[in-house]
Amino acid sequence: MILIFSINSDYSTSSVISWLIRLKKPFIRINEDTLFELLWLTSSDFAISVNGETILGSQITKMWYRRGGLDLFAKFKNALIKNYLRTEHNALIEYFYHRLDKIPSVNKIKNSDINKLYLMDLCQQYGVLAPKYIVTGCKNAAANFFEQEKHIISKPISTPFSFQDDEDFSHMAYTSMVNREDIDALPEKFVPTFFQQAIAKAYEIRVFYLNGKFYAMAIFSQNNSNTNVDFRNYDRDKPNRVAPYTLEKTYEKKLKRMLDAYGLNCASFDVIYASDDAEYYFLDLNPVGQFGMVSTPCNYNLEREIALAL
Repeated sequence: MILIFSINSDYSTSSVISWLIRLKKPFIRINEDTLFELLWLTSSDFAISVNGETILGSQITKMWYRRGGLDLFAKFKNALIKNYLRTEHNALIEYFYHRLDKIPSVNKIKNSDINKLYLMDLCQQYGVLAPKYIVTGCKNAAANFFEQEKHIISKPISTPFSFQDDEDFSHMAYTSMVNREDIDALPEKFVPTFFQQAIAKAYEIRVFYLNGKFYAMAIFSQNNSNTNVDFRNYDRDKPNRVAPYTLEKTYEKKLKRMLDAYGLNCASFDVIYASDDAEYYFLDLNPVGQFGMVSTPCNYNLEREIALAL
């Protein structure tokens, strides 16, 4: 039995499940609105109820953590003891996730989100080139960094802010260039912000990683004003040209050492191939990032590859 954690809106999960059905692999999917209950837990096993079906931990052979999470105390909302219940829930869910992460899996719950600053440390430790950065809430420090690098960007440290409006239109915080006027307009003190050296790119590379294999796609986003800073700011009228891409083997080895150190067997990440010095620059990593945008244009059939790995 394969245990899948996801959310209703994730189409990629459904695409992988289509392959699981074709491969005759039994599975159960848990979304944010799934009726879930932890029935009991001991040192040797546990039992859960998923939409009324009882499953033992010992019956679960593989797990895929795609997205989402659990609320084990959803039925208990007594306002008088809500703080106590929250403490109990946090302790129990932390341990339950630990038990789930012992199951052979694609992705683990514990490292499903990575701190960008920790990622920069890993890059330095394993010799993976990344743009210089500063985190500051001081105008003088931001101005000095701008004078030093000449071209800088600003981006979120964690998951980008996003929401959907009443018309189901998505709004998202993208990576943005920061110019001299932006620096001058800052107050002397502001919320600590992540500023980073802007790398002039020959092209951008989106990579999906699974169990030691790299599936890369070059994105020729540099000549479009919408996408030259952040390719996620799609130009639907004039889409970027994309093509299958092979990373240099020496670079793949560096990346694999870094991913192994963090305990990742699956992730999506972004790299720039610089036009100035012909070097790879590592930008971002998301253990639960989208992979359909690489799978379909490049005919990698990643949905099948994930299903085979489960």
